[in-house]
Amino acid sequence: MRKKSIFSKIFVLITLISLIAGMLILTVFIRERTRDLERALIRENKLLAETATIIIETTYLEHILPFRTLRKIAEAENITFLWIVKPNGEIYYADDPEMFGKIIDDPSLGTEEIVAKDSIDPKVGEKIKLIISPIKREIGKKPWSLYLGVSLKEITTAQRRIILNGLIFFVLVIIFVVFISFYFSRGVTQPLEQVRKGAEIIGKGNFEHRIKIKTGDELEELGESINRMANDLKRSREELEEYSKTLEIKVDARTMELKELTESLDAQVKEKTKELWERIKELERFRKLTIGRELKMIELKKEIKKLKKGEGNQKL
Repeated sequence: MRKKSIFSKIFVLITLISLIAGMLILTVFIRERTRDLERALIRENKLLAETATIIIETTYLEHILPFRTLRKIAEAENITFLWIVKPNGEIYYADDPEMFGKIIDDPSLGTEEIVAKDSIDPKVGEKIKLIISPIKREIGKKPWSLYLGVSLKEITTAQRRIILNGLIFFVLVIIFVVFISFYFSRGVTQPLEQVRKGAEIIGKGNFEHRIKIKTGDELEELGESINRMANDLKRSREELEEYSKTLEIKVDARTMELKELTESLDAQVKEKTKELWERIKELERFRKLTIGRELKMIELKKEIKKLKKGEGNQKL
């Protein structure tokens, strides 16, 4: 199984980290930008609703509604509907004639403060922002409500544009990061490869080889450490070779001494062996001579006994 190189590991790691970080940053940026757009849209339409409410409250004193103004507001690009609702939920005025007189059930009816919340457009079922502004007709009575439906299409379009621009920027950043990570990875792995090859050459016994890298960091220190080790090994080998030669000379001298001593001992052993054999031969001759004498004495004793027996018989 082929092992992955450290270059590919560093390159892949940096690229993955960049991708993850870029996606997170892009996601957060899009979310925050969308929220900013929503807040700006709500702020703008709250101001529009407050302005319309003031106009309605002012013209109410004259017992008429500013229909032209309300029509212009309803025809605005972001406005999906405009209602004036009584406290009991009855729609008193609407930009759509079909909504006149209908009853709505909403917990924000009769609110004393302007409200902005998420809702659904009753016509098309799309998600919208609903702005509810109180219309104070008479003091002490529950206020009427101005309902403005605000479309989020503008935000959706802006969000798509932001995503597209963000993706383009993200791709450019990733391309840049890939080049940077490639350059950085090569900057790390090339010195490491030089160190590895140098260590391999020195390990095979070539203590003259030197690693030459100039990175100004720990890799350069590592190369210098291996070079110092090679110098130490070279010096140790030279000392060992010198000691080996000296030892060889001493061994040769000792061998000559041992040879001379062995030859001397051999000569002494031969001489002693010769003397010993001569002594053995003398002892053998002496033994034979002694045995011969003993045999003669035995025979002589037998003759004497025979003679004594013969003399005894003669006396009888």
